[in-house]
Amino acid sequence: MFMTKQKKITVGVICLFCAVLLIAGAPLFIRVYLKNQITFTVKDTLADGQGKEATVILLGGQSNASGSSRDDYLQQKSIPEKYAEYQNGYDNVYINYLAGGRCSEGFVKCSVLQGEHEGYFGPELGLAERLHEAYPDETFFIIKCAWGGTNLYEQWRSPSAQGETGELYLQFVAYVKASLAYLEKKDYDITVKGMCWMQGESDSCTAEAAADYGIYLADFIKDIRAEFKCYAPQEGMAFADAYIANDPSFWVHCGLVNQAKRTVADRSPMNVIVDTVAAGLTRSEEPEGTPDLAHYDALSEIKLGHLFADALAPFLT
Repeated sequence: MFMTKQKKITVGVICLFCAVLLIAGAPLFIRVYLKNQITFTVKDTLADGQGKEATVILLGGQSNASGSSRDDYLQQKSIPEKYAEYQNGYDNVYINYLAGGRCSEGFVKCSVLQGEHEGYFGPELGLAERLHEAYPDETFFIIKCAWGGTNLYEQWRSPSAQGETGELYLQFVAYVKASLAYLEKKDYDITVKGMCWMQGESDSCTAEAAADYGIYLADFIKDIRAEFKCYAPQEGMAFADAYIANDPSFWVHCGLVNQAKRTVADRSPMNVIVDTVAAGLTRSEEPEGTPDLAHYDALSEIKLGHLFADALAPFLT
């Protein structure tokens, strides 16, 4: 694909993002960024669906969604049989992911090493494990588009919010739409039943962003539902929103962000809170001696996926 002289490439962050992706080895996937338009191409990796019904789950957010938990610790702390299961992946759960600068370039079995960096994984693994256990005869497609260190008030800002629509919102929508179009082309009868959202850490760093989080979140949920309404069930798409870690020494205004999440969730029966705090998810054990306090330990990241699956369960039947 090429551009004519009349088309102008957006500069700054967008151009830098393209360069990073090309360096990361994604030229077949990310075609070009044009002003107000983001285009993705999905590699053909699936057999023909022959009209088979399938459930789609969206996954977005920042680093604890994109995947920043270490696979080597997962292997150490899992029994060999369980890790082999993770490594082999799940025959009825597929994922197409764009996690920071890493992407799958098409739908593949959900398994290990599908995080933002080499050697890392995200909540998709625990989500796939639980879906496989609960619905072994059903087909699931996870579409993950997430980026570490990103905020809701600017980068994920949706069209209904005041100000310019965020680049990551536009990227997420374009990526999901390209993925859904591919599934339709492969003759799958798809329904987008839910979205998992793990984000808010960056917004907790300032009082102003944390105080406004609920406003931006409500707009984001409304706009995401509108974007994919034609793929959702009649009652609408569920939205599972995870609390960020309750640690004001690290995420200064985490209380404000989590309260905003709760307030927004209470406005609709299609919204559900994933209480990572009550579930005891940890960030203090890995790496040993110098823990990465921004990201969940390996088994806690698996548990985050389980929590998402449990939160969406009432909407999957």
